[in-house]
Amino acid sequence: MNRRLRYYYLSWALFRRRLALWTSAILIGVAGILFMLGSRAVDALFLQVYAVSPWLSLAWTPAFFVLSIWLIRTVCPDAGGGGISQTIAALDRRGAALRDRVLTLKAAGVKLVATLIGIGAGGTFGYEGPIVHVGAALTYAIGKFNHITSEGVARSLILAGGAAGVAAAFNTPLAGIVFAIEEMHRGFEHRASGVMLIAVILSGLVTMAVFGNYDYYGVASIHFRAIGTQQIVAVILTGLICGGFGGLTARMLIAISSGSTHWIFRQRTHRPYLFAGSCGLAIAVIGLSTHGLSFGTGYEQAKLLLEGGGGQEMDYFGITKLCTLVLSQLSGVTGGMLAPSLTIGAGFGHDIGRYLPEVLPQAMVLLGMVGYFAGLSRSPLTGLVVVMEMTDSSSMVIPLMVTALLASGVSRQICRQGLYDAQARLLLLALRREQQAAADKS
Repeated sequence: MNRRLRYYYLSWALFRRRLALWTSAILIGVAGILFMLGSRAVDALFLQVYAVSPWLSLAWTPAFFVLSIWLIRTVCPDAGGGGISQTIAALDRRGAALRDRVLTLKAAGVKLVATLIGIGAGGTFGYEGPIVHVGAALTYAIGKFNHITSEGVARSLILAGGAAGVAAAFNTPLAGIVFAIEEMHRGFEHRASGVMLIAVILSGLVTMAVFGNYDYYGVASIHFRAIGTQQIVAVILTGLICGGFGGLTARMLIAISSGSTHWIFRQRTHRPYLFAGSCGLAIAVIGLSTHGLSFGTGYEQAKLLLEGGGGQEMDYFGITKLCTLVLSQLSGVTGGMLAPSLTIGAGFGHDIGRYLPEVLPQAMVLLGMVGYFAGLSRSPLTGLVVVMEMTDSSSMVIPLMVTALLASGVSRQICRQGLYDAQARLLLLALRREQQAAADKS
């Protein structure tokens, strides 16, 4: 009788876990659709405003930056940030106290709205980072609703939610799994892989049911025609340059997150609205100087480069887009960096390819996308799989792999810490200080 009762109880507990996972995975797919449709709508709205008069961006972008900051600070401060570092911190056993603050349905809702405001402002943001946060919040909140209190199961659900978020955002199921293992796993239990796979499949099916099996950046079925001197030089140059810029960017973003005592960061803390508006104004000025090319996430520009388009107007697009990315993150407005990093890499690949005429321009764009993504995130395998799944470029797997590994190695020499790991450690350090201060008061 005891054996039967234990079997019944364990079966019911297992069913509740699965029910929480299935429900949240479907909701993550829905959230991915909302993010996608919302980002397209607000981006189209910004383009309409810009078409009326480019000078309107000088008021529009700062105003929406201030609105996003106001929403986060007044409604839910824990919804701020890019989303990935918050999820990694919540996965850590030391960050268990963060979960009930960061991984809530309220934080997920505010994150969604604030991200769309930042994209609608013309800032260099993507929704792929925030949806990792939203996915983790959904799985954790529904797990709590089902009275799942086990530490191991809770962490499995958080990890699965983050992986499902990447899959739903990019429509890349394999990349969701690889991202969770390479960037978020960090020694996590291997038994979570099955849970993660189910979440990725379900959320991906919801996205495919609405949009079909589309390619995020179109199809780029291209390859090196032959392995020659210029092709080898292309891989080495792209890995070195994109990895170097990726490492420098990561170092700057870690400094921004660390709350440095530099006067710029003091202004960000003491005058958040004025500071965010100033960053928005700087982004608008850059956008005007590039005739609007540097506004937004850059999906269309990257797609144009992958299809072999883009003339002289796209020269130095990567470096201007990098400037707007840093300004967008410096402003404090919530938004992701995954898709913008691919766009910046596409611009760098285009610029490097101008000096290597024997290499297909589309191939150089792909190498740049993988190189900069790997340099910024220090996740070379994720960058490789994301680009291959999004662009159908499996024929270039070896050059892409070498570029990703080289870029990641160069980045490591410039910035010793991984970007998301460093930001997660800063969050955990801030939590520990809060707990110590509370203990001292008591």
